[in-house]
Amino acid sequence: MKREIYVPAYEYLKFGNIFSGSLGDFNFKIFPMVEEKKVKVAVWMGEFCFEKSEIIFCEYFILEGGVSLKIKNWLEEKVKW
Repeated sequence: MKREIYVPAYEYLKFGNIFSGSLGDFNFKIFPMVEEKKVKVAVWMGEFCFEKSEIIFCEYFILEGGVSLKIKNWLEEKVKW
């Protein structure tokens, strides 16, 4: 069974809800910045939480319909790194 990265829908993010996810040691956190109309996505590796880890990738996306798929595609590229 193949495991997939789950990213919440735009409707979840547009209300400013933060989301954390992982795939094994690959971890990510999504920070919607509603007033700025963008989303920050941070990636780190290992067993520790966001605050105790070194961020290895960080990217910003426009907070609009379709953003969830763009984030998922970007994360799937990074998980292969």
